[in-house]
Amino acid sequence: MSRRSILLATAASLLALTVSPAEAGTGSVQLVRLYELATPIGGYFYTTSETELDAAIREHGFGPAGVQAARYVSRTQFAGSTALHRLRAVGRASYLLALPQEAAALRDGGAFIDEGVLGFVDADGKVDQNPLPTGERLATVWRISRSGAWRAVNARLMNHYTTDATPRWNLDGVLTHAWAVDGA
Repeated sequence: MSRRSILLATAASLLALTVSPAEAGTGSVQLVRLYELATPIGGYFYTTSETELDAAIREHGFGPAGVQAARYVSRTQFAGSTALHRLRAVGRASYLLALPQEAAALRDGGAFIDEGVLGFVDADGKVDQNPLPTGERLATVWRISRSGAWRAVNARLMNHYTTDATPRWNLDGVLTHAWAVDGA
């Protein structure tokens, strides 16, 4: 099987995991999968768009990011939400996720281009903690970094990458709170 076939099969399996809209007790939350791909230069790319996911694989050579946690963001704003921005490092295919204030500072500093809002997340972890009808629960998302690459990971992966991985990643701190499948 060719590398392209493997990547397309991986993309197809990721696409099948998209969550349908759900209603939460705090207002309308329409969940969509947050996909993570590895870029050819060792960075990481994030999208909620199936069309953009397919183009990143077919046109730009992005591929599976290895072990990752299934995360979801809301397509729509909800009570207690904030926007989650995708930023690209100037001149290279390395991306990071940031909340509005940090996104503006990074963009204004000139080292990043703000590519827009991917969705909406709970800024402080205080939105209803009960699982949604489809089984997702709110979970902490951590940001780690190493050599100009950034990842958004769950607690299990954060512990692995910052203590067991060689070379180790730096812990940048809590990024936000997003929905995850139990155990992810």
